[in-house]
Amino acid sequence: MSTRMRTGLVAVVAALSCAACSTGSLFDSDVPVPSSYVIAPAPAGSLTGVPTTPVDLSIGRPDFAPGLDTDRIAVLNGRNLDYYRGVRWGGRTVEVVQSVLVGTWNDQSLFRSVTAEQARVANDYIVDVEVRHFEANATNGKAPEVHVAIIGRLIRVVDRKLVSTVSSESRVRATEDRMTAVAAAFESATQQVALDLAKQTSAVVADDQPTLRKARGETSAPRPE
Repeated sequence: MSTRMRTGLVAVVAALSCAACSTGSLFDSDVPVPSSYVIAPAPAGSLTGVPTTPVDLSIGRPDFAPGLDTDRIAVLNGRNLDYYRGVRWGGRTVEVVQSVLVGTWNDQSLFRSVTAEQARVANDYIVDVEVRHFEANATNGKAPEVHVAIIGRLIRVVDRKLVSTVSSESRVRATEDRMTAVAAAFESATQQVALDLAKQTSAVVADDQPTLRKARGETSAPRPE
């Protein structure tokens, strides 16, 4: 290595060392870390008097309306879509909503099993999910109102036939104009929708059992668990 190259290398190393001394670390940053929020599934046993069926069901990765498939928390002011600053969901909304649906439906014990579609588990039905609304609505002088609306399309796997379409929506106003209250309103609205969709789907699945057995070429007797 030439003397000029060695001198240049020493200069670069010295410069980096001085920068590290002045800032404490090359990886330190004064940029604040966004706060992350999660949504828990509805509590177990929230539904009663609902039919239970020993079938395996999976929930697909949701499709979202434009602007909502993000880890940012959306807020709508009239027709202007914006996002709360300095806060995030714990994952992308596609993961958040799918997780709430799977957890809520599983914990109600309406079916033998409920899994995410990507789990690759053999199942009897799959639910295609479309999320129309998953945002807070800003209102002058009032706390934001959260709007969640989800459509589910129940598909019989054996013959790929659409069995039924279910839908639900909920609006929950935050108790105050603070992010913790807005996140709590998101959780409440999402849980209400998840439970309503589970209730509708359980009734449809129970009614579809004779058709499911016929599509499989089975006898009229229920399939053993």
